[in-house]
Amino acid sequence: MHIEKFGSGPSLTPGIKGGPRAPAPHQPPGAPGTGPMVSFARAGLAVPWSDEEESLLELAEACDVPVRWSCRTGVCHTCELALMSGRVDYSPDPVEPPADGNILICCSKPSDDVVLDA
Repeated sequence: MHIEKFGSGPSLTPGIKGGPRAPAPHQPPGAPGTGPMVSFARAGLAVPWSDEEESLLELAEACDVPVRWSCRTGVCHTCELALMSGRVDYSPDPVEPPADGNILICCSKPSDDVVLDA
């Protein structure tokens, strides 16, 4: 006998409702970066970029800024955020570009100071 179970997946809105309360957003551990300033507008946190991070997603996670993600390779667009100001570079390039005014944080790095809607 074979059984398949279908149902909804877990919520993709971290920090919004339910589950244990995450720590407040904070500076990442270690020495401060020397690159462009990355501001998480909703979290009220500004952090200098460090090349030790692979992506803006990794920086958000290191700072406990609640963000969504799934693939980390620019395929699914789950991590899409509004870019309020600044510019980013992609590596790897996303399969499809995000909507105008948005970026994929899973595969992007700041090329100058950025403000993200996170």
